[in-house]
Amino acid sequence: MKLKNIALTTLLALGSVSAANAATNAQIVITGDVVAATCDVSLSTNNLDLGNYTPAQFTAVATPVAASVKPFTVGLSNCMAPLAAGDTAGLVVSGQTLGGNPNMFNTTGTSTGVMLTATGVTGYIVNNQKLPVATAGATPAAGDFNGKVINMQAGLATAVTLAQIGHINAPITFSFAYN
Repeated sequence: MKLKNIALTTLLALGSVSAANAATNAQIVITGDVVAATCDVSLSTNNLDLGNYTPAQFTAVATPVAASVKPFTVGLSNCMAPLAAGDTAGLVVSGQTLGGNPNMFNTTGTSTGVMLTATGVTGYIVNNQKLPVATAGATPAAGDFNGKVINMQAGLATAVTLAQIGHINAPITFSFAYN
């Protein structure tokens, strides 16, 4: 009888050990940067709905539908003083783009994406492009960068002759870049 109890206890103990081994793991990736100066980046809106359009409204490849183009701004605040005259503040634009189309932002896999333009920048903005915002003056001060704004526009465009029906989702990050 004692042998049966020991065997049963051993089996129960082994079962609980194997259950503990079946648990899942978790991982977090933590990042950070050490930089020469910082600014806070803000947007005039956190969500921009460009509307609903039919495939027939996309009349040219890689050209936004005119009615879909909407403005927004990206600004800098709480900036540290630049370290030297001529130092620059910029914004890096990043997000997932359509394969072969680094200027069409979209994460949903359709052939349609969001194209961006900015005042003072020629052409459409491509992923990881650095946009110039401000340059430090002869006597650098926080005001050289604080309050600077870039006027931008977003519009829907297709990468193929006939736009696919589907939802477009384009999370785009604007990061402060010093020099």
